[in-house]
Amino acid sequence: MNKKIYIVEDEPLIADTIALALSKEGYNVCGIADNAKEALYDIDDLKPDLILLDINISGSINGIELAKKINEKFKVPFIYLTSLTNPQTIDAVKKTNPSGFLCKPFNEAGLRSNIEIALFKYGQKKEEKKLIENSFFIKNKGELIRVQKEDINYVEAYDNYTKLICCKSNFLLSFTLKKIEEKLNDQNFIRIHRSYLININKIDSLYDGYVFIGTKKLPIGKSYKEQLMNSISLL
Repeated sequence: MNKKIYIVEDEPLIADTIALALSKEGYNVCGIADNAKEALYDIDDLKPDLILLDINISGSINGIELAKKINEKFKVPFIYLTSLTNPQTIDAVKKTNPSGFLCKPFNEAGLRSNIEIALFKYGQKKEEKKLIENSFFIKNKGELIRVQKEDINYVEAYDNYTKLICCKSNFLLSFTLKKIEEKLNDQNFIRIHRSYLININKIDSLYDGYVFIGTKKLPIGKSYKEQLMNSISLL
C-alpha cells in the first residue's frame, strides 16, 4: 500500500489520532499541518497521494479556500473532515469537487473506506487520462479508428497532406506535417527531415545519413541531425 497521506487539522489530538489510525492501516502519514500556508508548502514538497482536510483550520484561509488552491496547483485528491454540515458549507464544499466528506466524529472504518474509494477513483482517472494521451481517433471513410501512438512508425509529408505509417495500417490525413507534430505533442516523435517525422522507438538503425525503420530508408536532413542524435541513447 504505502500511499502517502497528508493531514490538515488544527486540533493536535485529532490529528495524532488520525495519524495513528492510518499508520495501523499501512498508510504513510507524510506530514501534518494546522494552517493553509504550511500545508501548501508541504504538499508541494512531499507530493502526497491524498489529503485529509479539516474546514476550520488556523489562519486566515479556511479548508475550503485551501481546497481551491490544491485543485489549482496540485490536482491531488482530498477528503474533508469536518463537523460543519449546514447547507451553506455543503454548497461551498461541492464546488471544490472533493473525493470524500466525513462528518466528525467518525470511526476508523469510515475513514479507511473513504480513503480507499478516493484513491481508487483517482487511480481510474489517471489511467483514463493516460489512455487518452497515448491514443487518438482518425476518421477513415466515415469510421473513427483508434490509433495508439506506439503503433506509429513515421509520418511522411505530401504537400498539405500527410501519410501516417503504422505497424498494420496507413492513413492519409488532411493535415500538414507541422500540424501532426503539434497534435502528437510527444517527445518520442521528432523531425529528421522536412518531409519526415519519426517515432524514435521504431528506429532499427542509422547509417550514412539515413534512418532505417523496418525496410524503409528515410533521409536525415542536416539541420535535424543534432536533435536526432541527442534523442537516442548511445552505449
